[in-house]
This record gives sequence, C-alpha cells and structure tokens, in this order.
Amino acid sequence: MRDGETYMVGAVIVGAGEGKRMGASGRKQFVKISGKPIIAYTLDIFERSPLVDHMVIVVPLDSIDWVKEDVVATYGLKKVHAVVYGGATRQESVMNGLKALKPGTQRVVIHDAVRPLVSDTLIRRVLDAAQKTGAAITAVPARDTVKRVESGEIVGTMDRRLLWLAQTPQSFRYDLLMNAHTKAVADKVEGTDDASLLERIGTKVAVAVGSYSNIKMTSPEDLPMFEYFLGQDVKARLDSAVNQGSRESSRESSRESSRDGARGRRPRHRRRRPRRQPAPKPEGGHARAGETPRQRHPKETKVAHHRDGVRHS
Repeated sequence: MRDGETYMVGAVIVGAGEGKRMGASGRKQFVKISGKPIIAYTLDIFERSPLVDHMVIVVPLDSIDWVKEDVVATYGLKKVHAVVYGGATRQESVMNGLKALKPGTQRVVIHDAVRPLVSDTLIRRVLDAAQKTGAAITAVPARDTVKRVESGEIVGTMDRRLLWLAQTPQSFRYDLLMNAHTKAVADKVEGTDDASLLERIGTKVAVAVGSYSNIKMTSPEDLPMFEYFLGQDVKARLDSAVNQGSRESSRESSRESSRDGARGRRPRHRRRRPRRQPAPKPEGGHARAGETPRQRHPKETKVAHHRDGVRHS
C-alpha cells in the first residue's frame, strides 16, 4: 500500500553474499553490532515502514533456519513472507527473491541486507521517483575525482559532475524487472545491479537522491562508521521521545485545567496589595517616630485635604 493507492509493495532484502572482504568469523550480514545482527537492523527499517507490505529475505542455503529463528522470530518481524536461498551471483539471488514475492505484487524494492542505515525517507523517495518510468535508484554525487586507469597508469579523468554513486534501495515495477532479468538470463548477461539490466533493454531509470550515511558494510573499516551513525540515530530517537513526552505532559496539564474549570473551581488569583504611599513631610520639621502628619498638625492637614473643595493627597 502506498499513501492510499492500492498497489502492493514487496521488498527483496538481498543477503546471500559470503562477505569475504569483511574478514570476520562468519558472513558480514550476520556480524553482530551491540548484540544485534546487521541484517536485523536492515529488516527492522522495512518492518516499521508503512510503505512496504511484505518482505522476502534472500540468504545462503545453510543460513535459512538460523535467520528464521534467530532473526525473524527473535525480533518479531511480521512482514517477512519468505526466507529463500540465494544463487551463485547477486543477480540469481534477486531472481529467487522476486519469484517468492506474494502474488499480485506490483512494485518491488530491492535492498542490500548490509545497508542497515537505510531510512523510510529513502524508501519513499525511490518509490516516488519510480512512478514516472517504473524504475528508479537512490544515488549520491561523487565527491572524489575519478580516474580511468589501465596497467597502473592514468588514461583519463572523468567529469565528476556527471558521476553518481549508485545505492540501494532501488525500486521497479514488478513486470519490468522480471522481464529485464529474464532477458539477461537468455542473453547470458551479468549486471552489476538491477538498474543496469533495465538500462540495457532501453528502460529509463530515474535517480532519487540517496544519503552518504547509507553505507554498505563490506570491510572491517565500515563497522566503526556504522556504530557512529547508529549512535547518532539512537540519540535522535531519544531526543524525539523526550520532546514528545514533554508535549504530551503539557497537553495533559491543559486538559486537567479545563476539567477543573468545568467543575466550577475558580482559578486562584493573588490579591494585589495597594502600594503604600510615603507620608508627606509636614512643614516645620520632621515627624517624630510613630507620629502621623494628622497628629502633628491636624488643622493644617484638614485644610490641605479640602482646599478649593478638592481632595488633595
């Protein structure tokens, strides 16, 4: 479901790689950060997104049971429709995931399991971008100068203004993506990502702005960066919760005041005391302690107060 529209959105979370570059004991998608597998962080974002109806997880064959028990069940992932095994290549793994989606799925979101810093904002952007052509990716502009190198020597410098670094999530119309994959298999073509398969058959692919924090966990150097961004995200959520609690407390106080007013309780007002005016100094000297002007000069005071029929202070 997408903002009141009736088409079904299915997500394929691809995590069938061996993760050899990570250099960790085990596969990179299952490495634990703060006691939680990387793939679980990724799945949790899609679980909470109102834009995605269901998910299919693609993992190595020997990890299916572990993922079902230690990830899907442990973290209460209700949107997971199936956990399927991957192929020899990423392209084969995506194809297996597409085949396992619920019947009637019209929009697909493909995402790397090892991009745990994806956000609902990125999912929305790529779905919106795919509305026009039926295909879209997230990407960020290249920050570094890119060189073409052959045999250890520079043969050219690319125009950085034209270069964007592709990310996931990527979104496609289900029928377009299945057609592109089927043709790639028939032509024995191996694409570097799903968008490249649509490009080769002439489908225009839109680009939605991604995020530099949406990193792909491929090497040990990526782990501290993920922990840093994760800490920032947790802090932001905590700040948001505190602010929300403060607003709710304020609203509750207002409701209490309204109820008190309805019961006839008058708000208490502090009675303001009149400001005491300094006593006027009588002519002919200062008054003694404890003596008022009237006591010292009663006649003069009376005349002073009623002169010309006007009361004077």
